[in-house]
Amino acid sequence: MLIYGKNVIKEALYNNRKFYKLYVDTSMKDVAFLNMLKNFKVELIHKSKEQLHNISFQSNHQGVVAEVEDYKVYDLRALIESGAEKLLILDSIEDPHNLGAILRTAAASGIDGIVMSVKQQVPLNATVAKVSSGGIEHIKVAVTPQLFKGIDDLKEAGFEIVGTDMHATVSYRERLYQGKVAMVMGNEGSGLRPLVKKKCDQFIKIPMKGHMESLNVSVAAALLMYEMTK
Repeated sequence: MLIYGKNVIKEALYNNRKFYKLYVDTSMKDVAFLNMLKNFKVELIHKSKEQLHNISFQSNHQGVVAEVEDYKVYDLRALIESGAEKLLILDSIEDPHNLGAILRTAAASGIDGIVMSVKQQVPLNATVAKVSSGGIEHIKVAVTPQLFKGIDDLKEAGFEIVGTDMHATVSYRERLYQGKVAMVMGNEGSGLRPLVKKKCDQFIKIPMKGHMESLNVSVAAALLMYEMTK
């Protein structure tokens, strides 16, 4: 897969991701970054800025693009058996910028992992990696063929499933997140699917005091992840 951006490339190198090709802007002036690349002894292929635009299909690559091995996704059972206690479940997140932002916060907040479905879900791609600013290297992502079945597996393993709903009576700050807890975040527009809602053990809300009815899903996820891990 392709990745681009200085932070993403740096984190991939530090985490020993296999690099197939590493393209660098011929006019790059960032000496510290170039020296860091040379220290890893990865062969640099120099390209013009326009050529990097064409390779990455982006203009915000910061002068560096790479072809690397795909990001590893975990089997849900392996994630459960790793000792995870605080998880975030994503139900049909479609915007790669939202997923990238969620991964960045997940890595920063200390959440144990993210669970998402193969279908109806944006995959781990170059845009997600760039927006995560390298966070994608530090968070375990488990992909399950069917999210409903995955939630059942979590419940069997002792996880409490907490959903988000603007009509809930309990604020996210009013409950305790002790033991094994998996928080479910819904689609940017339609929220949680009805069948996913039925799987939830409790619902919480983020109070809205202004004129807006809801927050962007990545912002809401950030609030909840930090509350779960404090």
